Amino acid sequence: MILKKVFRVLICSVLGAALWAGCLQVRTVEHRIKLNKDGSGEHMLRLLDIRSDGTTDSAVTHDFNVMMSSYDQSGGTEFNTGGRSLTYKRLYTHSNALIAEVTYSFKELAAVEGLRVRGDELFVVVGSAREIVKTNGNVRSTEKNQQTIVWDRDAPRLFYVIREKEMPPSLSLAPYFRARRK
Repeated sequence: MILKKVFRVLICSVLGAALWAGCLQVRTVEHRIKLNKDGSGEHMLRLLDIRSDGTTDSAVTHDFNVMMSSYDQSGGTEFNTGGRSLTYKRLYTHSNALIAEVTYSFKELAAVEGLRVRGDELFVVVGSAREIVKTNGNVRSTEKNQQTIVWDRDAPRLFYVIREKEMPPSLSLAPYFRARRK
């Protein structure tokens, strides 16, 4: 539940308004977070396989164009709030997947959406619709078929990869991105 909101906020902020309407989907998200002793740090997100749920070529093209327009024009204006500062963004393809890499710095842990602090630990809640692919944290099961990834409060690096268990019908935006680059 929490990560769905996080993905929506982060992706919408960086990739564009198409997401708010529910048109874009991401199959897998990789998180790499470096933490400094003072609570600041850097968060790198890799969004693997960005897709459109459009059912016609014109709908998919529209989704792609809205995403790219936002990415090209601002790609971070909304993102640079709450103590975050966008430092890097990149779109590229691999095989038939469109991939976005986004890196931002933050001044305090509260700026990392989805990351929570409890006592002497850091944690992320993963909803039942997603699965944990990899992590350097400890995985704990919770109620309602959710899982929590937990790290020691003083961990210098957090790493986790989350994947959708099931994807609704959708089309890869990779061919649209390749065509635009020609």
